[in-house]
Amino acid sequence: MENNNLATESEAIASVNYSDGFTFDFNDDGRLINVFGSAWTGKETVSFDGNIVAEKRSYSRKSILDFTVEGDRYEVEFNMVDMLRGELHCTLIKNGVHFKTLKKALKNKYQITSKSWWKMLLLFFVGGFSGYISVHLIFKFFGE
Repeated sequence: MENNNLATESEAIASVNYSDGFTFDFNDDGRLINVFGSAWTGKETVSFDGNIVAEKRSYSRKSILDFTVEGDRYEVEFNMVDMLRGELHCTLIKNGVHFKTLKKALKNKYQITSKSWWKMLLLFFVGGFSGYISVHLIFKFFGE
């Protein structure tokens, strides 16, 4: 049974950078549930009214943190749905019922687009060629 007032957001908000990570705030009857996921370290933390109630480190595309507060059983699910855009969905489940899903994505300048794929491919080949020439010159001048 899903509460219509707490429906899933339709679009991911492109507001995340690597250094700050992903932060999601849920409001459950005036109680703040803050969920944080680091884009660098994989550390995931859930705070309930300012107190940490669950944390772990995960590098997988999907992750679940379980915790119980004041007799209510909660699950926070992280789901990285688009690695190129850095789009992460965070779902809060309360007592087995979907509560709300929030979506965030990396800022546009951090996202990998078709234009940036060409740049990455070009840099890959330039780096490989430069490395090959460097090693070749080192062997030429200093011998094998």
